[in-house]
Amino acid sequence: MSRVWVVCYDIADNRRRGLVADLLEGHGVRVQESVFEIILDMRGLARLRDELRALCDWSEDSLRYYPLCQHCHVDSSWQGRGGEKPLTGYFLV
Repeated sequence: MSRVWVVCYDIADNRRRGLVADLLEGHGVRVQESVFEIILDMRGLARLRDELRALCDWSEDSLRYYPLCQHCHVDSSWQGRGGEKPLTGYFLV
């Protein structure tokens, strides 16, 4: 079953940061400079994590993955610039 994942990073190196951002932009929506919302099933998440693992230096970098239920995503809000950036994808209910 697909769900929304909030993926955020702290990448020390500019080159690695760019590669990680490009990869994540190919999978979801950038909602802040280092925060993305992505719709994936568990298999897709595992593949994405493998791809990201190859790009990062774990002595300097970190990634976090937060699952959001459909209800929580619908109820999310924001303040400031940017506004709503709709995700494309689907949910199975």
